[in-house]
Amino acid sequence: MHAPLSRPYMRGSLSGLWTRPPIILAVVMIGVLASFVLDWRQADANMASVARERGAALFRLVELARDWNARHGGVYVPVTEATPPNPYLEHPRRDLVTQEGIALTMINPAYMTRQIAEIAQQADGIQLHLTSLKPVRPGNAPDAWEAEVLRRFEAGLAEVIELVPGASPAHRYMAPLRVTEACLQCHQGQGYVLGQVRGGISVTMPAAELLQIRDAGRIRSGAVHLLMFGVAAALLQLLVARTRGHVLALENLAMEQERVIVERTQALSQANAALEHQLADRELAAAVFDNAAEAIIVTDEHGNFIEVNPAFSQMSGYAAAEVVGQPASLLRSGRHAPEFYADMWQSICREGRWQGEVWNRRKNGEVFVVWLAISRVEHAGRPVRCVATLTDITRSKQLEEELRHRAYHDPLTDLPNRALFADRLRVAMALGQRHGRGLALCFIDLDHFKAVNDRFGHAAGDDLLVETARRLRLSVRAADTVARLGGDEFAAILAEVGSRTEVEEIAARIVADLARPFELQAGTAHISCSIGIALFPEHGTDAESLQRNADAALYGVKDSTRNAFRICPDAVPGA
Repeated sequence: MHAPLSRPYMRGSLSGLWTRPPIILAVVMIGVLASFVLDWRQADANMASVARERGAALFRLVELARDWNARHGGVYVPVTEATPPNPYLEHPRRDLVTQEGIALTMINPAYMTRQIAEIAQQADGIQLHLTSLKPVRPGNAPDAWEAEVLRRFEAGLAEVIELVPGASPAHRYMAPLRVTEACLQCHQGQGYVLGQVRGGISVTMPAAELLQIRDAGRIRSGAVHLLMFGVAAALLQLLVARTRGHVLALENLAMEQERVIVERTQALSQANAALEHQLADRELAAAVFDNAAEAIIVTDEHGNFIEVNPAFSQMSGYAAAEVVGQPASLLRSGRHAPEFYADMWQSICREGRWQGEVWNRRKNGEVFVVWLAISRVEHAGRPVRCVATLTDITRSKQLEEELRHRAYHDPLTDLPNRALFADRLRVAMALGQRHGRGLALCFIDLDHFKAVNDRFGHAAGDDLLVETARRLRLSVRAADTVARLGGDEFAAILAEVGSRTEVEEIAARIVADLARPFELQAGTAHISCSIGIALFPEHGTDAESLQRNADAALYGVKDSTRNAFRICPDAVPGA
């Protein structure tokens, strides 16, 4: 027999920790405080990220507008009190007078940027400032902050975002403007070279709203962490109070019994604790299974339903009694090939798990998409089970598809926009090169469209553009692409054309269809169209050259007869 355990030994090993709750409380407090500090800093980081994205988007929008203006060599607008001639623009054709006697003045990229800045400030209080270390216009001179940032740009910095505190706090964002080939038309005489930093655009955005959001987030974080600390302290106090009594009882028992009795008692206590833990785990698992927001199903190794939770019945429409014993293929929508499911089960058998998007069908026949995660569960001596969770992501997929459609389609006519059209042109040219097939690029410009706007109004002009898009779709083949590039400019890709004659037939059909009267709500409108055509690969083996040649052919038609088409470079136009 072993000698009894002494009281000092037991008290030092077991009750010492539980008699010092302030130590444990301090540890919990430090952990909660550290989490709060991280959330506090993350709020600043999130605010700066949102401000940077807003500033970068505004900068990119202005940069694209400037680039468009520069590529077109400036644009002409009527001279008004709000748009007088630019005294700082040196150009031999800065000011023109139309045949109708309307005075026009050229708007260069810098002038356009300033007017965009005025609109932005009036609409949202956002200040845009075009500036340079060597400004032509005094009003473009940088302030101290902008001058320092411009020097950092010349040293290689990509962008800057800073919060300026004060009575009216604001975020200041700035990015550099580099000299492009289009810019050299005006700035080459000033000593600039391609790619050099010409200046920059600073964006000053009111920060009060973001600061309010940040501060509200900090307050919520503080309240949550305070609640966490209170709950942890209360649970800790309860745990300490309950555990102290058990520990002291064990100490008294250990003093009265021999070591062997203590060892057996400890072994029995451990066995009981393990059993209680198992029972608690099972009860917790059952509660999680029944109350989980995600659908959960359990199948055997052959894919037959064994058990489902209420969330599954709500998602699929099937009650548990309707699916237990049935194969999981009951949910198949028919959108996936048999190879898809074969690969899925091979992955489960090989790796023990699989996850991905799966289209299923509800009891009422409705098709929906879920994120499916399957795990294979194996225990020695027990049947193999597969546990799967299903999260309905149908709405998210629909929103994603809507956003993708809006990003690549014209909102008025629902035709592909310039970005999608450029992508389809590249794909069509790649397929043409690979398979040795020809295609035709058609630039279509409406004649006399402005007269319709002036006579009937812009709403009638929009109706005419919608009807034009409909006629263009009907004039081309199903495999062809029609897009709206902007304003009254359209384009078409005629894929897999066999000859010039086929292209000419389609172009002539378009010209004839658009020459027919347009019966609008505001009245009958008459227009025509001019079409410039470039053939692949005769007139270019890359998108840029093909578009340039089609554009040249279009201008040839516009400058001559109109209401016709022309194939670049010297084909005879047809009506």
